[in-house]
Amino acid sequence: MKELVNDPIYKKLETDYDELLLDYILLEADGGYMGEESHKEAVIEAITCLGTRERVGNCYDRRVFTIEPDKMRWERIDVNDFFFEGNNGYWLSPEEIPFIEFADKMNYWYAFSNPPYTTPYTVEDFRKINHMLFPVSQKDLEIYSWNDDFSDYFDDGKDWWGTALWSVYDKAMHRFVIIGASLTD
Repeated sequence: MKELVNDPIYKKLETDYDELLLDYILLEADGGYMGEESHKEAVIEAITCLGTRERVGNCYDRRVFTIEPDKMRWERIDVNDFFFEGNNGYWLSPEEIPFIEFADKMNYWYAFSNPPYTTPYTVEDFRKINHMLFPVSQKDLEIYSWNDDFSDYFDDGKDWWGTALWSVYDKAMHRFVIIGASLTD
């Protein structure tokens, strides 16, 4: 796997969505796609890439993140659930949340639209970004949600706002998009 550092999406995110606090990593899926194992490899590579960035989430203190692959857990997520733009941001009732081991106690829409600091972005921006990331068809996506116990990338979010990490494999584009949320005040 290698990061698609020259993909025009990065420039668009940097110029038009510079206040966006989610972390997006695009990876070329080299070799054969092997389902869960390919997702795991993509997540490890993405967190490694985040360690080279000037800004991760809302923090500007560059650091290398540790990863403990044996602690990684995942759950496959339905495409419609992933892009759902409603409710309180949770797939589960608030009472159920403490009993679930997966990191995405919030859904992708909530992570985008309700960061700890206000951003100027709307549901239309959410849709535009997702159309840039997944231009062919959302039906060709395979999505996994990850726990937050395998890397110190999640430490900021555990401190306050929350954490989430999704790996999205686009079968039509033969690439991964990793979306991370780990924000603090």
